[in-house]
Amino acid sequence: MRRITVAAAAIAIACGSISSGGGAGTAAAQPTATGPIVMPFGQALRRCDFSEFQYSGAGWYGRPTAELRIGGGEVVADVRFATGVPNARYDVRLIQMPRPGSIYCNPGDPGVMGGVLFTDNAGSGATTLRAPIMSGATGAWMSLTRPSPYSQQPDEFYTTDAIVHF
Repeated sequence: MRRITVAAAAIAIACGSISSGGGAGTAAAQPTATGPIVMPFGQALRRCDFSEFQYSGAGWYGRPTAELRIGGGEVVADVRFATGVPNARYDVRLIQMPRPGSIYCNPGDPGVMGGVLFTDNAGSGATTLRAPIMSGATGAWMSLTRPSPYSQQPDEFYTTDAIVHF
């Protein structure tokens, strides 16, 4: 019994120190030219200011991840995707912050880099996005969506869980 109590206390202390490190919705670590930051994705549909749409449920089982690094005045994101829809096109966006929710975040807009990821027969794919750091940018987040042929809302969507600060 004592062993379980000690283990539970150690886990609680470790989780408390992890959760207090970066604040809500931000990554505590910063990418540098020497090492990238891993960006996990979740199934949340977000606006351009990183706020989440309500009542947009998840429905797919893809596993995207990205690594973000900074070097030479550029932000670079290496995106990998597994267990997606086979032979499908996914739109990838790297969105630099701060960004008000009232402006668009389409590829080509200031501070937004867009690309395409195509999956293979197994539903896996990878791509790299590279963009200059926008003047005044303090961080970035990413979005990966599979467009719907019948709606403006994507069929499948994933966004990073946090904004990575530069």
